[in-house]
Amino acid sequence: MPDLRTVHVAARDDMLVRALNEHGPAAGWRAALLAGSVAPGALVIVDFDEPAARTEALALAHKSKLLVLGDLDAAHEAVARPVRLGVLLTRIGACLAEAADMPVVRLGPYDFLPDEQLLRGGDSAIRLTELEARLLGFLAAAGGALIDREQLLADVWGYSEGVDTHTVETHIWRLRQKVETEDPATRFLVTEVGGYRLLMAGADQAG
Repeated sequence: MPDLRTVHVAARDDMLVRALNEHGPAAGWRAALLAGSVAPGALVIVDFDEPAARTEALALAHKSKLLVLGDLDAAHEAVARPVRLGVLLTRIGACLAEAADMPVVRLGPYDFLPDEQLLRGGDSAIRLTELEARLLGFLAAAGGALIDREQLLADVWGYSEGVDTHTVETHIWRLRQKVETEDPATRFLVTEVGGYRLLMAGADQAG
């Protein structure tokens, strides 16, 4: 679940974001200006003509799925100019459909099924809320990398920068109440200085 149904746009202003959001909500996704690096696998549209700005955007979108508006070398998927919105929407839909076809993620003793909002372990299943599933999906897409609180607020909850809220901490606490037991393997959701991460399958259990 690498993109959390958010299309990140690296552009000079939010004109493209506004145009996409006229159509995105009906298809179950939203667009947002790229504010920083994104989780691996997320979809990023790069709309810069200037070489320096484009290079910087590509660096921020490292390991993300990229749609670049304009000509670019064969290393990235490009959408030729002039860009027709219908064509771009079709390409976005194809990218999101491809990203949605993801294998089950193993978290501790559980199989994480993001589309079903479930953690399944043995004969039992833990039902997740939509936000809990999105939170786990975003952290899982990072592959064990540390994600800071501000990025979670922006990409999971859609909050703007600088919002004063304990939403992340509250959801992390509630999620741990659901999944953690006396088995150390269930403690795969780790808090560290600077943010949160998941202990992915094959990693040492700690934290």
